Amino acid sequence: MQRNKISNRQIKALIITIVVGIGILSLPSDVAMIMENDGWIGILIGGLITIPFIIMIDKLFKLQPGKNFFQLGKEILNPIVFQVFLIIEVLYIILLLSYANRVFVDVMKAYLLETTPTEIILMTMLIAISYIARSPIEVIARMAVIIYPIIIIFIIFLILINIPNMDITNIYPMFQVGYKEILKGIIASLFSYSGYEFMLLVLPQAEDNKKTLNYSLNGMFVVIAIYLIVFFISLSQYGIHQLKREIWPTIAIVKEVDLPGYFLENLDGIVMAVWVMVIYGTIGPYLYSAGTILSHIFQTKVHDIFILPLLPIIYIIALLPRNLVETEEYLGKTVSYFSIVAIFIIPAIMFISAYIYNRRNSL
Repeated sequence: MQRNKISNRQIKALIITIVVGIGILSLPSDVAMIMENDGWIGILIGGLITIPFIIMIDKLFKLQPGKNFFQLGKEILNPIVFQVFLIIEVLYIILLLSYANRVFVDVMKAYLLETTPTEIILMTMLIAISYIARSPIEVIARMAVIIYPIIIIFIIFLILINIPNMDITNIYPMFQVGYKEILKGIIASLFSYSGYEFMLLVLPQAEDNKKTLNYSLNGMFVVIAIYLIVFFISLSQYGIHQLKREIWPTIAIVKEVDLPGYFLENLDGIVMAVWVMVIYGTIGPYLYSAGTILSHIFQTKVHDIFILPLLPIIYIIALLPRNLVETEEYLGKTVSYFSIVAIFIIPAIMFISAYIYNRRNSL
């Protein structure tokens, strides 16, 4: 592999590891609150909505081959407009990292480190992710290739251990919700698909850009499948009324599994170990992205000088909510609003601008 280049397989792994870490814990209960048994419809349509935007991002770089995201933005957009886009992206990433780290801390305190201070867990995680975030993109891509099969194995494990406790009748009745609930469910699921916008930074680094679209789409289809599997397992295990009461049903269903006589009777430790790797695979690349964008805003040669200064900002914002309710109500909703701009509007504007730019130059 060439230096500073990544393979299509690594691009697929990056999409899966970054996206899954955002929504796998709470998505089943989030959509169940709105759509009840039909929550899978919101998950499916929400995932399919990302497909045209993935295609746009891929086509964007094929319209202007040989250029990275920043070179392309400066060429096809007004410099001031592009700088505003970059600032929005940085703010979005900082808020998302604060939210993701706070959720990580709350999960760890709820299931594993009950007496450990929030500040200690948060500080430890931030220091850990700063190491990978300061690395080159090819190192982050290799990390994703390691984490990706662990996620798949965990999902298979989740299915197998829950087969004895599944009640298929819990998934019925279906197709009971109206259009308003479907729309709300789709909106609720969209944030869980954040992460594919990382393609804006990695696609120009691809060794073979002819197949990047296929691998990118395959990665997103794997994410959609994972979310649907987790939703149906949670629903069949709990039933709709219990599922709506669970904050993190993905962890809760594993916690309830009892394996008497086996080497491992308590699975909490395994689940938390997998969760640490999954969230690490999500927030590491995001912190790298923030550093890279800032390096272009301030025109520095390297991105790693911005990683450590970002940590106290993320730390302070993550500690602002006093409890889980405030985390979701204020931080979670704010990130969701920013995500609409960052993962949908900005890629669409850039694609349309590149298309118009090419048409004008070809005349």
